Amino acid sequence: AGEGWGEGPERPMTTFDIAIVGAGPVGLLLANMLGARGLSVLLIERRTEPPAHSQAIGITPPSLHILAKLGLEQEFVRQGVQVRDCHVHGESGYLGCMTFRNIPDTHRFILSLPQSQTCVLLQQKLAGVPNVTLRSGCEVANLQQQANECDLTFFDGTCAKASYVVACDGSRSPLRELLRFKSTGRGYPVHFVMGDFIERTSLADEAHLFFKAAGSVESFPLPGGLRRWIVQTPQRFDKVPQGLISEIVRQRTGIELPPEDQTNQSVFTPRRLNCTRYHEGRVILCGDAAHVMSPIGGQGMNTGFADAEFLAGALCAIVRENAAPAPLLAAYNKYRRKAAQTAIQRAGLGMWLGTWTGKGRSMLRDLILRTLLGQPALERFMGPYYAMLTIPYNTLDRVPLPALKSQPA
Repeated sequence: AGEGWGEGPERPMTTFDIAIVGAGPVGLLLANMLGARGLSVLLIERRTEPPAHSQAIGITPPSLHILAKLGLEQEFVRQGVQVRDCHVHGESGYLGCMTFRNIPDTHRFILSLPQSQTCVLLQQKLAGVPNVTLRSGCEVANLQQQANECDLTFFDGTCAKASYVVACDGSRSPLRELLRFKSTGRGYPVHFVMGDFIERTSLADEAHLFFKAAGSVESFPLPGGLRRWIVQTPQRFDKVPQGLISEIVRQRTGIELPPEDQTNQSVFTPRRLNCTRYHEGRVILCGDAAHVMSPIGGQGMNTGFADAEFLAGALCAIVRENAAPAPLLAAYNKYRRKAAQTAIQRAGLGMWLGTWTGKGRSMLRDLILRTLLGQPALERFMGPYYAMLTIPYNTLDRVPLPALKSQPA
């Protein structure tokens, strides 16, 4: 495997079974799963260093079961923080607790682990897979599909061939745009600033959501003595005023966060997108390249992990077992689009309710949330819902395709 984010020694660009464009968490997971099954994989990443900001942090129980197939589940759990309770506060005070302690799974928590650490663990695993080549600092300039393979040309003038190409290159996917995949989607008229702070509060390993008339505040524990804070802002800040997160948190929650304790910062405006098709010939979209959802609720990366698990089984059957490509890729399109659409709708609904502003709508939201969190029958539904246990086809075991299920991990 490659040497990580550095350039590494030059390697001959030959023919591979699969080329994966994008070495984020989904691309790394897919490369590991394909490599473990003996396929030759070229993993292409335009960056030479990890992202500066911590991004996705929530890993749901279905994703832990997927990681278990690579023997990574326990190491992820060891390094992360197990969030078992999420406390909800409103304009009128404390509204209740959504707990994961009783969900029908062996993992009764959401694991909090920064995306950067997720990538490190997946990359370390990949280092022991000799049939996967990671090429950093490399970007696709052109792609041509032939009858039996794809020809890739890179901006540095080198070339490669692969039987199939998988785009895991993120929500702004250059490969998706290059090949003009059609999609539906829109932006949301809400904005957020996110930052991680040295943890000095008494909130422990619990998540806290504050839904106030002036906007929302979300807070999640992180490993290493840190805590993430996400604040809703009335407009998008191209340049964030110093101490903004600390001031908003103080105003809306009464919690004091020393500005000097802040370790990073990023701005985001959520949007949604779902491609009408996840494959075209020998090119397949996976993860955020195929679908984009609001990060509120943390469902995007986990949906991408389920894409990767499904696709690894399908591509192994096609390449190694000479299975007919059309039915398996059609099934990937059908089942993963359905799962993604459900996750997109849920993320959008949660963000829509959570970003109401103004006194009147805030009091109405308090009533809705107090009812949802106060009824035992509804409370039992909420935990599995937010743990993504009720997303359709959330792991390959729940997909009615026996040929894929029989594939070795």
